[in-house]
Amino acid sequence: MLGRPLRRASYEQAREAVFGWTIGNDVSAREWQHADRSFWRSKNADTFKPMGPWIETGVDPLAQTTTIRVNGAMRVEFRTGAMLFDPYDFLVETSKYSTLQPGDVLWMGADGTCALTPGDTVDVEVSGIGVLSNPIVAEEDTDTERCRP
Repeated sequence: MLGRPLRRASYEQAREAVFGWTIGNDVSAREWQHADRSFWRSKNADTFKPMGPWIETGVDPLAQTTTIRVNGAMRVEFRTGAMLFDPYDFLVETSKYSTLQPGDVLWMGADGTCALTPGDTVDVEVSGIGVLSNPIVAEEDTDTERCRP
C-alpha cells in the first residue's frame, strides 16, 4: 500500500513511497476468464479480492516466503525475492503511465494457481506479514455458479 503519491518514480522513490505490505488472495473464476474478452469479471466480482489480515510496515518484501495452502495442504511456496517482477520495479514502471495515490494497492501475483471447490479453505501466508484465510462458498448467480471466498 502506498503512503504518498508516485509519478515517474525512480527505484529509490518507489521504495520510499510504500507505506506497508499486506496479503491478497487473487480469486479468479476460470470459466468467466475463458469466456470473456477481458478479465474484469473473472477477477473483480464481489468477494474476489480479499486482503489482510493487516498492513505490516518495516518488512522487507524481498526477504519473505509466500506459502499457499488449500485445506492445510501446501500447494505453492516461493521466495518473494525470486518473483519475476520486483515490487519496486513494478511501481517504477506503473508510475510512468499512471499517477499512484496514497492508499493505492498493487497486486503482485503468485507463482501458481489452485483449482478450488466450495468447502475448501485457502490460506495465503507471507512470512513477516501473517496469514490470510478464506473459506470457499458457492454462490448462486444468474449467469453461472461461482465460488466466493
